[in-house]
Amino acid sequence: MYVAAAGREHEMGRTDLTGLTVAMDEEAEGHPVTPGRLSAALQLSAPATSALLDRLERLGHVHRSPHATDRRSVVVEVTEHARAVGGAMFGGLAQHYAPVLADYHEDQLELVAEFLCRVAEATHDAGKDISHQRFRGGSPKPALPS
Repeated sequence: MYVAAAGREHEMGRTDLTGLTVAMDEEAEGHPVTPGRLSAALQLSAPATSALLDRLERLGHVHRSPHATDRRSVVVEVTEHARAVGGAMFGGLAQHYAPVLADYHEDQLELVAEFLCRVAEATHDAGKDISHQRFRGGSPKPALPS
């Protein structure tokens, strides 16, 4: 509910927020963010990705510029405005988390953080498995027990 409410406050839907998050993550990992990369990550068609980028650009969250080595492609760059909006958007959430976190010892928080990281990695790996199966022409649906 928080993400939806915060997104509405900043005129962004869930896909907009997810797309911006993917772009930020890709930049942080040193990967050039292209519409094709976003399209694959979000499982959107090319027209839907273009519409997403149009919305994000109109709101001042991204800027598209020509790719340095591929004249046919563009690179999507996240703006400082987007980072500021993200900080404001999730700063309120952090204020609500702070008293909850204060109730736990550091070793307990480290254990919870490790657990959450491992679950996030496992979820990410499971998603990649589905994507790889689809790419190879296999069915991403697991077999149902008999």
